[in-house]
Amino acid sequence: MNMPSIGQKIKKIREIKGYKQEFMAEKLDISQQSYSNIESDKIDVPFSKIENIAEIFQMRVEDIISFDEKFVLNNYGEIKGNQIGLNNFPSELKQLYDDKIKLLEDKISYQQEIINQLKGK
Repeated sequence: MNMPSIGQKIKKIREIKGYKQEFMAEKLDISQQSYSNIESDKIDVPFSKIENIAEIFQMRVEDIISFDEKFVLNNYGEIKGNQIGLNNFPSELKQLYDDKIKLLEDKISYQQEIINQLKGK
């Protein structure tokens, strides 16, 4: 079985993070087509560019190079859309995640009430 290329690994991490190619290209200050060429291995990627990509992903270069999609998916669930499913995520972390979402939803509702009051509704 062939090992995934660096471009394939970058693409998979980008998808898991939910980033679009356009976002990555903008952050790297290159065209979307140039970024696409990185993911499709049409160009050799200089180490400095991999460092930039790692910074955007908030990862270490070593973690990108050693990235194993099967390990991630086996431990954290399937990719659904642009997100990792939480079916095998530890229940404590899932609860913290759910609590954070609820807190943010409450904060948005409160801020919407304030905006409506200021608008005189």
